[in-house]
Amino acid sequence: MRIFLTLPIFLAAASPALAQNKDLQNVRVPEDGSTRDETRFHLLFGVDHMEGDVGEGLDYKTTFATTGIAMTKGRFSASASIPYISSTAPQEVIVNQGGLFGTPLLGSNGSQTSQVKREGIGDLSLNAAYSLPVSGVDARIGASVKLPTASREKGLGTGKVDYGVNGQLSKKMGSIVPFVGAGYSIIGEPDNFETRNTLSGTAGSHLLLGKSSALTASYSYEQSASTSIGDSQSINMGFGTNLSRSVRIGVDGAVGLSDAAPDTRVGLKLRVGI
Repeated sequence: MRIFLTLPIFLAAASPALAQNKDLQNVRVPEDGSTRDETRFHLLFGVDHMEGDVGEGLDYKTTFATTGIAMTKGRFSASASIPYISSTAPQEVIVNQGGLFGTPLLGSNGSQTSQVKREGIGDLSLNAAYSLPVSGVDARIGASVKLPTASREKGLGTGKVDYGVNGQLSKKMGSIVPFVGAGYSIIGEPDNFETRNTLSGTAGSHLLLGKSSALTASYSYEQSASTSIGDSQSINMGFGTNLSRSVRIGVDGAVGLSDAAPDTRVGLKLRVGI
């Protein structure tokens, strides 16, 4: 999708700050009461591929292979994950997925348009969430931080720390679980660029299929970290199911509705209990 290539550009790609909505493998389904307060650990694996452009003839293709670990105990959950990035993109573009909003941005003020292949470790993402004891709804609040472990020289990260807070409300109504979520991110400002803090939101519904499977459809909005372009909007679809008591798999995809969003994204997620 096209945007004007004038000022430093930020593109919303994926939103770890709202991962409880967009990571469709982790849809919450009813659990046995005897296991809710146990401390449980899971290994996380995922592959996401997205394609889009940052202007006329400035296409990008990026694949993220992510590994991580998650812990849950009662109402509290936490996770840490880091991606390996392989991307072909314009030389100016920083492909920064490991942060709160995974925003690629222009890495220089030049006008070069050559395509560059780059690979390497992305930014480390830390997340925590707590389910509030609210009657009648499932209310969750969370916090996230992105640590700059990616190479700024390769254009794989901004070299700055980002912070975020988020929240979600959902309510189970039979097999339908509608939800809404919102997030706020404090963006670390790279050298020679001006950024702004951003708001994001999502709304959608899970359709529970039996005791361990779910379909999800949602709409996501994300404010641009740069005033030079518009905000990002997308439609997301996915399916998650348990392969066994300890293994859950999910597939998902997204279609961009605005110029600032990737045109398409597809993903595969795997969660393994340990």
